[in-house]
Amino acid sequence: MVRESIAMLYRWGTFLFSNRKRVLFVSLLGLIVSIAGLATIAPNLSSDGFVDEDAESFQVDEALATEFDRGGDSLVFIFDAEQPISEPAVRAAVEQTLLPLANDPQFAAVLTTWNTGNPGFVSENGFSTLAIAQIDTAADVLPEDVVPGVEERAEQNGLTVSTGGGEVIGEAIGTGVEEGLLRAEIFSIPLTIIVQLLVFGGLIAAGVPLLVGLLAIVGAVAIIFGLSTDSFQSVFAVNIVTMLGLGLGIDYSLFMVARFREELKHRPTNEAIAVSMATVGKTILFSAITVIFALAATQFFPLPAVRSMGQAGMIVVGLALVYGLTFLPALLAVLGPRIDSIAIGLPGRRNRTSSGEGRVWHAIAEGVMRRPVAILVPVLAVLLIAGIPFLRLDITPGGPEVLPTDDPARIATERLNTEFPGGEAEPVPVLITAADGNALSPASISALTAFVTTASSIEHVNRVDSFISTDTSGVWANYTGDPASLSADLQAQVDQYVRTDSVLVEIETSAEGAALEDLVRDLRDVPLTGASVEVGGFGGASVDTVDGIAEGIVPALIFVIIGSYLILLLTFGSVLLPIKAIFMTLLSISASLGALVLVFQDGRLEGLLNFQASGEIISTTPILLFCIMFGLSMDYEVLMLSRIQEEYLRTGDNRSSVARGLEKSAKVVTGAAVIMTIVFGGFMLADIVVLKSMGFGLALAVLIDATIVRALLVPATMRLMGRWNWWAPTWITTLVARLGLSHAEPPMTRSPQAGD
Repeated sequence: MVRESIAMLYRWGTFLFSNRKRVLFVSLLGLIVSIAGLATIAPNLSSDGFVDEDAESFQVDEALATEFDRGGDSLVFIFDAEQPISEPAVRAAVEQTLLPLANDPQFAAVLTTWNTGNPGFVSENGFSTLAIAQIDTAADVLPEDVVPGVEERAEQNGLTVSTGGGEVIGEAIGTGVEEGLLRAEIFSIPLTIIVQLLVFGGLIAAGVPLLVGLLAIVGAVAIIFGLSTDSFQSVFAVNIVTMLGLGLGIDYSLFMVARFREELKHRPTNEAIAVSMATVGKTILFSAITVIFALAATQFFPLPAVRSMGQAGMIVVGLALVYGLTFLPALLAVLGPRIDSIAIGLPGRRNRTSSGEGRVWHAIAEGVMRRPVAILVPVLAVLLIAGIPFLRLDITPGGPEVLPTDDPARIATERLNTEFPGGEAEPVPVLITAADGNALSPASISALTAFVTTASSIEHVNRVDSFISTDTSGVWANYTGDPASLSADLQAQVDQYVRTDSVLVEIETSAEGAALEDLVRDLRDVPLTGASVEVGGFGGASVDTVDGIAEGIVPALIFVIIGSYLILLLTFGSVLLPIKAIFMTLLSISASLGALVLVFQDGRLEGLLNFQASGEIISTTPILLFCIMFGLSMDYEVLMLSRIQEEYLRTGDNRSSVARGLEKSAKVVTGAAVIMTIVFGGFMLADIVVLKSMGFGLALAVLIDATIVRALLVPATMRLMGRWNWWAPTWITTLVARLGLSHAEPPMTRSPQAGD
């Protein structure tokens, strides 16, 4: 039965050895195609996508852009003058600076305090004024010289200018992502090579794992670029590709190379490849499936950016798996014993059968198993306590706060919030839709009046603007439904605020954060007869993001837990071991997320990590961290337990198999954990807070898994469970064996190709 159980992957290893040159050629061809795609495809990556496209706020914002010709992307300019804004010379300078934009058809309107009559466009000190250049919804990408042109003309006219707005913020985020990627790669790749040299003691063995990571990254980025031409793809998807491509690509290669070098000491190259595939190859297969499955949970959340990043992760992990089980063993088959050439390090280090590090982990495991309860209880308590801060997580859809504090776009946004009274630059948009289809019917006017009256009394509302707000003569109170009875001024107001069945109402407020979300919920709850209320803007997006994530949490958790359980059940043929693994994974994840809240929401370590906390976490971060960390935690769990199960099936001794399994996997797991920490930690050097927080959370999770979980929880729980670790009904054991999934040491037969 054992011989039959490993036949499938063993035969695959034999096939790869026999066809090694063909496999390498196909892999090279795939790389060439990927590079050609990168060179020819113009990607359309977006920094948006943090709001559900079916959400109320998104629909309101779409209606504003398409029906009211407002609410789309805009450029916001803050002009500073040496004289008060009320001076005619200042007005002339500002208007002259903005004149080319006012005459440009790519801008729907250029709003100033003078053409809107809005005093909120003037700062509290009276020496600054803002202007909003609304980009036409039909406009293509703006020329790159638009903002520099305004800055140059402002300087010529004796003004200084700060520029913000969605277009500028999006460009700044895209630039920050590119710079963050470059910094992470410059930091992580050299250190990764050094760690691999320490692990393997040879330049060839150290360089091979990088190839799989690079192949997976290039292929995944090419696919993402291709998909972006027809579907939404987030600019942050490239970061996920780089993180996971380097991390898991190198991880899987480390596992394979280490096992291959170990087998070469006892068998010829062809058998070493086959055995490596039948053991570590299966581990990589199930590890990658688990990670992909965890990332698939992102598809339960209605945020396009989350889905895009989840898809990017699944693609790069899938490619790392494919290359890890084809290109890598084929390359090893070609190299054979030459994998140990170009030795670097201490003499004899590469040929040791059991490193000092392995013996240390063996001793740690034995020590823990002598006192499992005394170790387990306090460790569980520490992890549970560490996860408590996560209970007060406060999320936001994201905005300029993801940028560094010295970024001009963020500075301009912060000035809008602090220097201009009442938040008039970005009022909360509300659409009142008439049930009878006529926004100017007496019933609709009555509903609108009731809404304006109620909204004006809600906390944090400074002013309510609509077409009835300027009525000082009581015209609308006596309106009979005849548009011909309206004066020219009132008709102009109607043209600005009314579209057939909908009326736009703008709520001016200085509320932020939780207060703004409460305001949105209060506005949506205003009871109206004959009309409905819909709220958009940033506040509406915040509420819809929170609600959308809340809706996706339960199905995502169920999907991940059940799916992971089934995968681990088939991997190890055990009913109880997967439950223990999932429970420990959730504990380590909660501890990491708790630390994320302490650092990036509360602002601990601001100075050390060089960022400024906004009091909230970007909505995508905890979702992606959970899915990625769940997969990565299972990655190490599968590797360790696979080696432990091999020992258990060989000896039948639970205690010694745990110690021996940890000892044999110690060197490669430690090296893999260090590399993963370096790769993820490199993203902490980025200026963009999203990347910094992702890098921090993932690096911390890997450290927890590779130390606390591996050294303490795994030996303690497995000692307490004893033979129950591997218990399963006969039908499950039979199924696992028939599927070729046993971890038993495979039988070897000398091949005629032994001399290869």
